[in-house]
Amino acid sequence: MERRVVLPGEKIAEGRINAPNTFFGDNTTYAAVIGMVDDEGRYIPLENRYRAMVGDVVVGIVTDVRHAGYEVDLNLPEGGFIPTRDVRLTLQLGDFVICRVKSVSEVGDVDLGEVRRLPKGKIVDFPSAKVPRLIGKKSSMINLLKDYAGGDIMVGNNGYVWMSERCDMPLLLKAIKLVERKAHKSGLTDEVAAMLSKERGARPERAPEEGEQIQGEQYG
Repeated sequence: MERRVVLPGEKIAEGRINAPNTFFGDNTTYAAVIGMVDDEGRYIPLENRYRAMVGDVVVGIVTDVRHAGYEVDLNLPEGGFIPTRDVRLTLQLGDFVICRVKSVSEVGDVDLGEVRRLPKGKIVDFPSAKVPRLIGKKSSMINLLKDYAGGDIMVGNNGYVWMSERCDMPLLLKAIKLVERKAHKSGLTDEVAAMLSKERGARPERAPEEGEQIQGEQYG
């Protein structure tokens, strides 16, 4: 059974609901962008550009090293910035990092804190609006992907997905594309599990790798 897809301007619910990419009028909340309403009545936009908010977890790439700090590509028109005074580690050009948004200026400049360097791996771009589906309820989807891919994965609210060198990249990318394509459908975790099982057989046992505690300790 598919979840209810709503188009821009379509009614979501009676009364006002607190959700991004909606507008309110005549005691009714409407969708501002295409999205879906899940089985619990929550509206999830499926097409929107990420806007940084304080407290968000983001994945990025260090693009410039200065005395005052580090510029970070966050998949945004404006880059993020890590002030040197706020970090104890020394970063290098091209390092992958996972951080928390510390502040956002009126013009969109983003300062980052709680910085951790990620091990070598690969970063791919995923629609930020569909990140909740890639993580899944109680992290069900992301844990499934980790187990079958054989390595660690970090998903930022900004849509950057980091995967460790140990991951089965072709299999993981195929699964991520499936999630992106069918984000509006219910039963998606089961469908992805069936695809992965067909490709690799039974769900494997996966040993934790170095650096994996980053997500559990800092970011949940």
